[in-house]
Amino acid sequence: MPMRDLDRLDIAILEALQDNARTPLSEVGRRVGLSQPATSERVKRLEDRGIITGYAVRLDPAALGLGMMAIIRLKTSHEHIKPALRAFAEMPHVIEVHRLTGEDCFLLKVLVPTPGQLETIVDAIARFGAITTSLVLHSAPVKPLGKALLG
Repeated sequence: MPMRDLDRLDIAILEALQDNARTPLSEVGRRVGLSQPATSERVKRLEDRGIITGYAVRLDPAALGLGMMAIIRLKTSHEHIKPALRAFAEMPHVIEVHRLTGEDCFLLKVLVPTPGQLETIVDAIARFGAITTSLVLHSAPVKPLGKALLG
């Protein structure tokens, strides 16, 4: 859907739900100046249009024993694309997979508890081609999609 189809109230609702999806719709409505039924109807329309695709919980990987994050870039050949995708899907520590244009074919985000586990994953991925591994020192929170981008 084109962004122009979102009005300021839709954008305000999206911002509020991205901030905390557990906020009751009555509270979201109060913040944006709508009744709870009107807010509920707008949220349903946003869901029906595929703008809101789900609701999630954010977890702290370090608190779960996964304190090491790495970004792995892979250069491979075309015949290795599908086998690599299947392998990534079977690796629970590979939590994001991005297929790229340009010199690198994939960018992977990996969470592991130890350097030894990272080594195992790097070795498994390297069979598909040349890799570059970078350890993440710090990650800024993901920015919500809101009026600065959509408005």
